[in-house]
Amino acid sequence: MSRTLPQLVQQLVLDAARHAVQASALAGTDPHRLAQANRRAMLQLIARRRPLREELTARYSDEPTLQQPTVRALLCGDAAVAESAANTLTDPAGVRRLARSWVGSATPAPVQASPADVPAPVDRRRHARTARKIADLQEARDVARAQRNTAQAEARDLARQLAATQGDLEEAGTVIEALRAELNLEREAAAARSTDLLAAAAVLAAAAAPSGTGDTDDPRTRELANDATAVPSDTRLAAALAAAGVAPAAFRAVLATLLTPPIAPVPAVATPREIALTPLGAGTEIGGSAMLVSAGDVRILVDAGMRPKRRIDDAGPPDIDVVRRSGRLDAIVITHAHNDHAGYVPALTAQFANVPVFCTAETAALLPTMWQDSVKVFDRTRSDYVEAGEPPAEPPYTRTQALAAQRRLEPIALARTVEVADGVTIELFPAGHILGAAGVVVTAGDRRVTVTGDVSTIAQLSVPGLIVPDAARGSDLLVIESTYCGQRGTNRDLEVEKFINMVAETVSAGGRVLVPAFALGRAQEVALTLRDRLPDVPVLIDGLARHVSWIYEQETAGTDRPLRIYGDGVQEVRDTNRPYLLKSFRKGVVVTTSGMLAAGPAVRWAREILPDPNSALLVAGYQDEDSPGAELLDLSNGDNRTPGGRGGPRTFRLDADDVAVNARVEQFGLSAHADRRGLSAIINEVAPREVMLVHGVERKQRDFADNLTRRGYAVAPTRHWQR
Repeated sequence: MSRTLPQLVQQLVLDAARHAVQASALAGTDPHRLAQANRRAMLQLIARRRPLREELTARYSDEPTLQQPTVRALLCGDAAVAESAANTLTDPAGVRRLARSWVGSATPAPVQASPADVPAPVDRRRHARTARKIADLQEARDVARAQRNTAQAEARDLARQLAATQGDLEEAGTVIEALRAELNLEREAAAARSTDLLAAAAVLAAAAAPSGTGDTDDPRTRELANDATAVPSDTRLAAALAAAGVAPAAFRAVLATLLTPPIAPVPAVATPREIALTPLGAGTEIGGSAMLVSAGDVRILVDAGMRPKRRIDDAGPPDIDVVRRSGRLDAIVITHAHNDHAGYVPALTAQFANVPVFCTAETAALLPTMWQDSVKVFDRTRSDYVEAGEPPAEPPYTRTQALAAQRRLEPIALARTVEVADGVTIELFPAGHILGAAGVVVTAGDRRVTVTGDVSTIAQLSVPGLIVPDAARGSDLLVIESTYCGQRGTNRDLEVEKFINMVAETVSAGGRVLVPAFALGRAQEVALTLRDRLPDVPVLIDGLARHVSWIYEQETAGTDRPLRIYGDGVQEVRDTNRPYLLKSFRKGVVVTTSGMLAAGPAVRWAREILPDPNSALLVAGYQDEDSPGAELLDLSNGDNRTPGGRGGPRTFRLDADDVAVNARVEQFGLSAHADRRGLSAIINEVAPREVMLVHGVERKQRDFADNLTRRGYAVAPTRHWQR
């Protein structure tokens, strides 16, 4: 079968590489690798070696594409003409353009020698010796260049492998530290239980219960439990009581008295109290969320997050020093485990060593992994945004301080009222968004402030939507996020269909799909969507998203909404197996961190997938304008500012390498934030006396505030509020 022009040129380059490796300096070198790394040098070798040109002409004389003018020039007798043709054929994109503009003849014509082929009649032997010396020197130079290029390519490969290995070790360290912290917490809890009188009493009460009293709804069971002569179900305890002469009923009565909690008096009327709220971060920006609620001397901080694109020693909430200087902090409430809401907490627990950190059980399970990952990122970004000549920035907290913060976590159930201090209480309610996300109602006497955190009114596969509790209705102040308050929002169902169709088209054509996704929330939603809609498509989960997905499964097991992410066609990518899968996984979907292609396994997968015209890279949601993910989207949309520009070869600078972009690149949205319509629905249901918009863009907040005012709502300025 005849070769196309690009195929023929590639074959000529490979044949030149095979010729070159016969030299002693390149002996043992893989010709395919040599050809790939030294395309220009191999074409120049053909142009400068007349015997090689004659050999290739004879070998491919039956190829119609040999008659393409530039190829004929490469193999002609004039070395200068051949060298010019070699320069033209170096660019693969240029070869493809030549192929499109030329219609080859089915009958090959002989390659004609130019008049310059005929040697001068004077002193033929001296001319021949000089020509051979020049050719030998040129070949030696080309071999040296090829050797250098191959060595440089190998060095780059080794550097990438080293960086990948270091990343794997850091990621493994993050997971190990998180697991070690969980183990330490379990040990501490076990040690506490060993000296806990009430825990021991509960165990003895279960052992002292008569046999057959498990079903408390059965009247016969209740009668047996109240029988003074009933023998304990545990035979050892029954024997010990008999030997000591203690009646089982008396023993059970002592335990019941010990275990019965005292009934707290309920005040008839709530007393009026002053309450205030001050945004210390994420008031009119996104990131670094922190809301200080004060009631008298009681101070509760709702969230303490990190801000992106800043020196790490200045990345906490902008006004957090208000808390630091006060010297008092009664509690921290974390609405959810995302870094922009919880990433700064260990820096505060390092100063306020005894402060309780309240959150849901799911958030408490996620935070150790997120905090340990932050410590890893601090180590890598100490010099980011630091002026030239200045020392690296100090991290906000250390690994040891992150571990200490984990010991301050106090998980509380949704809808449970917890007194923080001096009669000031908190109550958490489900906020949607991600697993464990919760809003909080702070009550002081007859005053109430509700802080939503990040919210989603639409149910996702990974988490249901927000539920407004009775405690929040009629609040004096509703502090609500406004990330997407300027948008009517995209239709989530249509975005899901768009995503599913793109994946199905790509995989059915034999390609791979890379979905860079944030480790917490987005990756799990994407994986569950694929499992639900395309169960036969293989899915790999890589990066930090692997461990977070396991936490999702563990925390929902045994609930009314257990999540099954792994199993069947969905598998995790182990660090030891990643190099093999990078080359062997040819059909399916890879979901991995980081979500903006800035780091993590996503970079390695993109390097493999982007050059493949049968594959696709699907960007899930928002990208910072200066992130690699945004640059790739600009390139795919033909932005002239990107490498290659419109009309040129599409290449993408990724982790110091130029990567060909032949794959399909698209963006889809699976937002976990409420849009303007959803935010309005929440405000309408809560019906607060005043609304404060936070965690958004100031210009869009003003527009939404005007809209709310026209509809009759009182909108408080995003600054200190007091009632």
